[in-house]
Amino acid sequence: GSYTAVATNSAGSATSAAATLTVSVATTAPAITTQPTSQTVAPGSSASFTVAASGSPSPTYQWQKGGVAIAGATSATYSIASVVAGDAGSYTAVATNSAGSATSAAATLTVSAATTAPTITTQPGNQSVATGGSVIFTVAASGNPTPAFQWYFGGAAISGATNATLSLNNVQANNAGDYYASATNSAGSAISNTAHLTVQPPSSVSLLPNQLVTVGHDVAISATGASGTAQWQISTDSGVSWQNLADSASYSGTASTTLEILHVTTSMNGYMYRALLSGSTPTSATTLTVAQAYFSFPTSVGADASGNLFVSDASAQTIQKISSASQVTLVAGSAGQAGSADGAGSAARFNQPGALTVAADGSLDVSDTANDLIRSVTVSGSVTTLAGSPGGSGIADGAGATARFSSPIGIARDPSGARYVADSLNHTIRKITASGAVTTFAGSAGLAGSTDGTGSGARFNNPAGVAVDGAGNVYVADAANDTIRKISPAGVVTTLAGSAGVQGSQDGTGSGASFNNPGGLAVSSSGDLYLADTGNSTVRKISAAGAVTTIAGLPGIAGLMDGAGGYAWFDHPEGLTLGTDGNLYVADTGNAMVRKVTLAGAVTSLALSAGPSSVSSSPSSNPTGGTPSNAGPSEASTATSAGAGGGALGECFVSLLGALCLMRRRVRKI
Repeated sequence: GSYTAVATNSAGSATSAAATLTVSVATTAPAITTQPTSQTVAPGSSASFTVAASGSPSPTYQWQKGGVAIAGATSATYSIASVVAGDAGSYTAVATNSAGSATSAAATLTVSAATTAPTITTQPGNQSVATGGSVIFTVAASGNPTPAFQWYFGGAAISGATNATLSLNNVQANNAGDYYASATNSAGSAISNTAHLTVQPPSSVSLLPNQLVTVGHDVAISATGASGTAQWQISTDSGVSWQNLADSASYSGTASTTLEILHVTTSMNGYMYRALLSGSTPTSATTLTVAQAYFSFPTSVGADASGNLFVSDASAQTIQKISSASQVTLVAGSAGQAGSADGAGSAARFNQPGALTVAADGSLDVSDTANDLIRSVTVSGSVTTLAGSPGGSGIADGAGATARFSSPIGIARDPSGARYVADSLNHTIRKITASGAVTTFAGSAGLAGSTDGTGSGARFNNPAGVAVDGAGNVYVADAANDTIRKISPAGVVTTLAGSAGVQGSQDGTGSGASFNNPGGLAVSSSGDLYLADTGNSTVRKISAAGAVTTIAGLPGIAGLMDGAGGYAWFDHPEGLTLGTDGNLYVADTGNAMVRKVTLAGAVTSLALSAGPSSVSSSPSSNPTGGTPSNAGPSEASTATSAGAGGGALGECFVSLLGALCLMRRRVRKI
């Protein structure tokens, strides 16, 4: 403020001049409080950068571009009214007062290219495709910003079709029509030319969707009904693109109507295959599913009332269960551990278990072939020996351990609970009462032959499979005689079908039919008999009158094929059963699989998954899940396919198969 002094005495007073006192504010250096921000603008547009700074006294500003002061740019805001390409760069502001200066962060001005409306540069073209095939439409467009695409069919936008390509798989007749695409950005839009899709009628030659194979095995896919040559193709990207195949270590028959896929690996899971016929017409595609092998040498299969299946594995020395949800679990035995010990679950031991039968209460009876025993397995998996003595091969009748067998194979129950056993090397059919008393029901121990007769007056030669109908008649697959025999409840033996010593695959009635080393049997409530004709790799049906027909399989061809009738292939199946769903389930021994066969002859392979305590014959393979069904294990959807060889077999499998074949040849010479 203003200060004065007054001097006074008795003579008067005087006032001084005014003195001003000014109090200054404290001086502080500038600090940037608001940074300028980067921006992108089109040529001709305006751009502004703004900065703010604190400090005392109040700072002044100087804008710089690339570190060089811009003349006249001394306010807190720097504006460019009409941006040109040369204005692009890095801008900063310097705030200054008497206490110092501060420089802002750099803000970048980007001058974008001129905005342009889209222009179609690549037009989609007309295409033609066979029903079930795949097609791809492609479009391209220029423009700034980059255009977005939308495909249309018949004038209506296709939901989700917003890429430069439009892929259509499994094309059907209703996909035929006109397609076009729009390209849009902020400056406008453009419409492509219309491309017409022609869908050819379905080829008379087709493949069904999927083929299931266990890892390490071979499988084949056939263009059913085709003749001459074809070009097989593969897709590894779900049908988006296809490449021609050539014969190699992995593929054979790539120019024929049947493609063989050799030694399948897990990496092939999901691959798709199709054939080009007449040089251009593709069949529908088959997808390959590669599954884990849960069995190495399945010899028999049985079914309980709940739709569960039970499988004896002669190589793994185990009994396993397939639930109605297609999960595989161990019932009894330990994988690879041969022996004869009774016990619970994995503590029990078997030695090449052969056939099994399932009782009404869910318990099992098993022909423990190499141990010369008959074993019983409770629902909980507890194993006991019903009859025979370990290592005690012989011909004695008697109760429990006093009885003797020689390589028992087939086993079945009658309505009263009695068991009937095909005592193969004794050439007899034995009967075991519910209490375990063993008698010889038909045949004479050690005497091979083919004579019909009563009781010991009849002769068999290496009987393998047995089944019992509701009236107590026993049916026998007389393997080395290549015949099917029938035994009445009174023990009268007759030859139902086939002719002793005549090996073949002929359908017919009675002696007009022929078989090749017949194996497992199953009989329906109506009296029809079903047979695993092992040497022919077929599944046969025998009516009550003895009329024989082939349901599925192609005689003399051992391979893996899902399909129907002669377009379904097996590899030496040894056992089968009728499930509660009315279908047959087959132990396809050479393919290490369990197959489902409808009574009309449609064959599918079961897609299995691991349940608790499952036993896998191929731990490194790729499991595939099964889908629950109402009455039986799930099946894989199938391809109309054919193939030879049954796949790559393990060393143990080959040894066991060789031993069984040698045994059968030796029996034939007796």
